[in-house]
Amino acid sequence: MTGQNDIRILAGGAVITVDAERRILDPGAIVMQGSLILKVGERDEVLQAYPMAERIDLEHTVMLPGLIDTHGHAGHGLTKGIADGIGDEWNDIMEDIYFRSTDEAFWRAESFLSALEHLEFGVTTSLSMTGSAPRVDNPRYAVAASGGYAELGLRHIVALGPPGPPWPKHFRDLATGSAIEVSLDRALQTTSDTIDQIHGSADGRISVFVGPSGLVPEMENGVATDFSVRQMRGVLELALTKRTSIHAHAYAGQILAAANAFPEILGLHLSLAHCAGISVEEARIMAEQGVSASHGPLTHAFALARFPLIEALDAGVTVAISTDGSSPDRSFDLLSQGRVAAQLQRAHFADTTLLPAGKILEMMTIDAAQAIGMADRIGSLEAGKQADIIALNLRSARLGPRLMLLQRVVYAASGSDVEFVMVDGNVLRQHASTTGVDVDGILDDAQRAAEDAFERAGIESYLRQHPDVWRSVRYRDVSVGRD
Repeated sequence: MTGQNDIRILAGGAVITVDAERRILDPGAIVMQGSLILKVGERDEVLQAYPMAERIDLEHTVMLPGLIDTHGHAGHGLTKGIADGIGDEWNDIMEDIYFRSTDEAFWRAESFLSALEHLEFGVTTSLSMTGSAPRVDNPRYAVAASGGYAELGLRHIVALGPPGPPWPKHFRDLATGSAIEVSLDRALQTTSDTIDQIHGSADGRISVFVGPSGLVPEMENGVATDFSVRQMRGVLELALTKRTSIHAHAYAGQILAAANAFPEILGLHLSLAHCAGISVEEARIMAEQGVSASHGPLTHAFALARFPLIEALDAGVTVAISTDGSSPDRSFDLLSQGRVAAQLQRAHFADTTLLPAGKILEMMTIDAAQAIGMADRIGSLEAGKQADIIALNLRSARLGPRLMLLQRVVYAASGSDVEFVMVDGNVLRQHASTTGVDVDGILDDAQRAAEDAFERAGIESYLRQHPDVWRSVRYRDVSVGRD
């Protein structure tokens, strides 16, 4: 029998396992050995079987698999709220900041701030593109953008690859003051170098996916251009060579264009963010090829064109709920966004039977793990998987009475209820306090890095309130009151 001196028990409370049987145990307990889950069962049965094991008491909580955010953007943690009301020019402002006004200190400070936010909200695994579109002139920026996640003990995926047209892309190295032009080939080389440097680092918690900004960056009359085919071929070859996955944005027509021009790009290795405006036919192609979707219900893309979520699920597409980052108008509170996704679909179809509570939680746990190719390791609480576990405090007016726990979690809980976080068997947060982390230092570094970058970019006017922010129904002329 296994010795009990190296075994620990998390004793609830309740456990929502999201395992194959979708068990909800109340009270429940989780047995761990090292970084792995050994057993999940009824509390009394577990405590009797392991009387000498170390015990962490999580009474009055509900334990869940660590949440998984399958799409976001590094950099956004320091650009929250700026240029409010500017409209579609927001992306141009972000590109100027990220590509030409940031140094390694910016990306490292942002990574710590965003990692801390993920940790506080119970998001134990996340994916971020390095910038609104990836910054690919040098690997050091993406490496710095992974630093906070590695040091705070979280699981994180860096998505890096070619940004969208027009080409070449223009960057600035602040250390030398030199302007840099980047071609598609150089973008792929930078991605390759980044994979070599950090893929599999931090005891396997840091991964790098090949992450082009767009699946099909250019189309003419719905047909992928020669450049787009060249990019897709280069992206796939790199992913196969490095044995990693691909993650990209996709919008209306791009999936069909890819299927017609370079179908090899479509497969289990590919996950696509937003998929706003895609057709039912494109959703069917995704299902047939095993392509996953990452749906951000609060993202700008969804506001412009609907992702056919229900139609995609009915077709058999694996869909994850994601935040799309924390800028300009969101946060990394993934729990709260799950129910927004359901409410939008129920309102669209005038059908309150859509998206049961369990399915919503699946799209933030086991389905999300499937979307990023990690379902064999994370996404549920069962023997053999990594001990990525969170616990929510049930002793609050919002989550009481202690009935229908699944519904309480999905329909009422938020990241603010997370009081315990564990990744790979390491306790990162307990009693709603992040252990061994200099929170004030992270906040101060983030403040300095943001102010320095905005001064270099010369965007002080976009830090001021838009004149229509009060008493107006809508933002009008975006240039009013701006320099």
